[in-house]
Amino acid sequence: MAFGSPVAAFDFQSLEAAQERLFPGKKLTPSDFTLSPEQFDRLKTEYKVPALRPSFKAWRAETGDWLFLDQVYGLNDIVTYVVAVNANSQVRGVEILVCAEGFCDVGQPEWNGQLVGKGHGKWTPSEEVTNVSGATLSTVHVTEGVKKILAIHARFLPKAG
Repeated sequence: MAFGSPVAAFDFQSLEAAQERLFPGKKLTPSDFTLSPEQFDRLKTEYKVPALRPSFKAWRAETGDWLFLDQVYGLNDIVTYVVAVNANSQVRGVEILVCAEGFCDVGQPEWNGQLVGKGHGKWTPSEEVTNVSGATLSTVHVTEGVKKILAIHARFLPKAG
């Protein structure tokens, strides 16, 4: 019988620190929402991205931009990250909060900087962003997650009320 060794989670930064890096000095208002079953199905089928759950934690910045907290599967863990999206449905920044130690190259500015400026659309993550050898699953899944967040921002945000 073989047992895998446990993988230690590595905390890159707190949510508050990531919020401050992406929106320095700006007020963020919690704006969590849940997609309807139809919207959730459309998200997965039209954009061909995995989605763990239909509920999303989000904040609206006083600038009109949005910040989304999301999670995706890595190799042996869940990667927790935030994505800042501007009013034109383009990535302003990505910050990794937690991932498995040894697979966290997605937290490096050189890697996640590739996502800045990416926009909403039916692009293929593996063709748009360079994978990191040894962290391929984490890089692919975070890229798919960012694509998912862009689709949500462009197509499924609740209307301001």
